[in-house]
Amino acid sequence: MKKTIFITSCHPLISRNILSSGVLDLFIKNEIKVVIIAPKNKESFFKESFEKEGIIVEGVEFKNTKRENILKYLSLTALNTKTLYIKRKTEMKGSGMYLTYLLSNKIGHKLVRFLEKVSYKNRKFDKLFYEYKPDCIFSTDIQSEVDVAILNEGNSSGIHTIGMVRSWDNLTSKGIIRTIPDRLFVWNNIIKDEAKDLQGIGESIISIVGIPHYDDYKKNVFVNRKEFIEKIGGDQNKKLALFIPLGDRYLRNNTVDRDIVDILDKTLTKDYQLLVRLPPGDYVRELENGPKFPNIKVLYDRAKTKFDNIKITEIDKDDDIHLAETLFWSELVVSSPSTLVLDSAYMNKPLILFGFDGYEKREYFDSIRRYYDYNNFIPVIESGGVKLAESIEYFKKHVDEYIKDPSLDKENRRKLAEMETGFLDGKNTERLFNAILDSLKI
Repeated sequence: MKKTIFITSCHPLISRNILSSGVLDLFIKNEIKVVIIAPKNKESFFKESFEKEGIIVEGVEFKNTKRENILKYLSLTALNTKTLYIKRKTEMKGSGMYLTYLLSNKIGHKLVRFLEKVSYKNRKFDKLFYEYKPDCIFSTDIQSEVDVAILNEGNSSGIHTIGMVRSWDNLTSKGIIRTIPDRLFVWNNIIKDEAKDLQGIGESIISIVGIPHYDDYKKNVFVNRKEFIEKIGGDQNKKLALFIPLGDRYLRNNTVDRDIVDILDKTLTKDYQLLVRLPPGDYVRELENGPKFPNIKVLYDRAKTKFDNIKITEIDKDDDIHLAETLFWSELVVSSPSTLVLDSAYMNKPLILFGFDGYEKREYFDSIRRYYDYNNFIPVIESGGVKLAESIEYFKKHVDEYIKDPSLDKENRRKLAEMETGFLDGKNTERLFNAILDSLKI
């Protein structure tokens, strides 16, 4: 093997978005050894899923130190976005609001990054660096604490570093990037502009690579409808609507998801059935036991996990294809403010977002409404590719409209998919790999 690259995978979606895309085979084909750095408690999953000749998995134990917690907190206070304003009012209980006035500027950003650099002492990955002598580090989640530590070690050792923004909301919700790599990869122009304008990253080091995960969607390797409907226990003679709940993690005393299913039960026509896709890493207490509804058939589905704790999960290749099939065979999607909005747009499915609290009236900072004011959702709403229902009346109206004419907003959905996912050509895996090669000048 000519070169060795470290690739981090410390978030449940990285194994799906990056590692399962086929990029590992491209490294092997080009005689580049890959060492996947994964959490120790998931090491067996990664070995079973990815390890083969040329691909090595190393599980690492990682616990934040006091220093890391302080710098993570400072990075959050050093960014002043609408998303973080809402989070400070809710999840953070007002913490950091005064520091934001001091640090959310160029001088504050330089200070936080300076403190990150000069205070980094613990070389937690010395053994791995000594054993494999990597030529490059590819951090797939540049704001993860494990990734920050590995990038620090790489930068201080003179090793070429590449970072990637893991998700569409990260640069507006997780604070400033504390350790700047040699190259930064992003999904799309929106994230590129956030990296420049909010994070102060130089345009010359940023590359748009799209989302490799969506390449499989383009291949259309799905089972036929009959087989899929049998798999979910549905009715072959009825159309399929898909419901994506928010989950209990994001709403206190969450009765909203159950209310939306109840409203759909009363609104969808008799030739529809409803599939509720429960979140893979969260509970929906009111729907967990698969309650029955009187008017239409309601089915329940959840991605399988190989771990005992539902909060510890990874989405494997089979589950990812199942999700793609679910979207492909759905005639209508009703969603919470979820990343699956992008998957739905990529599949060009009529999409309704529910922006009201079911049968309740909640204050703004305790309501689902606040999530649609997050920075990453503003372009989605403005695109015209989705319908945001802020009341039961408008929700029913939009359901009726899409049932009568599923082609409504079709062109706007395509534009939304292109805007958010970067490219629709099915070549993102190749694009990512070539960007890494170009970065390394191989």
